[in-house]
Amino acid sequence: MLDAGCSILNARYAARFTRYEKMSKIESLILGMFFGFLPVLFCVAAAGFINVVFLEEKGIAYCTLGGLCVGLIIDIVFLKRWVKKAYQMNSKILAALYIFYSIGVLGFCMGIPILEFPLGMAAGAYAARKIYHTKAGPEKFKRSVKKMSIFAAAVMVLICCLITLWAIAGQMIGYRFETPWLSFTFTVPVFFAVVLIGGAGLVLLQYWLTSITAKLAFKLSR
Repeated sequence: MLDAGCSILNARYAARFTRYEKMSKIESLILGMFFGFLPVLFCVAAAGFINVVFLEEKGIAYCTLGGLCVGLIIDIVFLKRWVKKAYQMNSKILAALYIFYSIGVLGFCMGIPILEFPLGMAAGAYAARKIYHTKAGPEKFKRSVKKMSIFAAAVMVLICCLITLWAIAGQMIGYRFETPWLSFTFTVPVFFAVVLIGGAGLVLLQYWLTSITAKLAFKLSR
């Protein structure tokens, strides 16, 4: 009886891991890009920081190249394993990676959160594919999608706060905005009205895009 029970459990675990191994090539490529860019970006940024603080920007090209090489070596050693275990990773680690990328793309886009939306959509698709691979039920899917959408929206709140601080530090208050169709001055009331209304719109849009992408990805997976 015990042997029969163990056999059933082993069969279930084998089926689960088989599903993980059957990732499509496109899915593996996307996951590889997500995990693969991380050590490269981190090592290059760390090398640049070390160069500025300790070497006073001397030999910045060599430091950058060194950071790039270290990041690529890490990818060569660990990337295949990360992709294979992508849907089994700790949620806290994935949350930290998401926040890292969110802050990174914010700096890359010079304070315009346009690339935050694709990140949220990717998170929604990840949640859907994880549910598909683990064969969880509809209730688990709904909870997971809601949780992921709330998380993406919460990160957007953080991004909006950073943009606001950036604008205040850049002395945006008092700045005269002029176009052929619209012109106004960013007084304190106008500035905070734009921040609150615009921020609320961005957060709600991020929540909706994450949720709808997850539902669509799950529907296409079935």
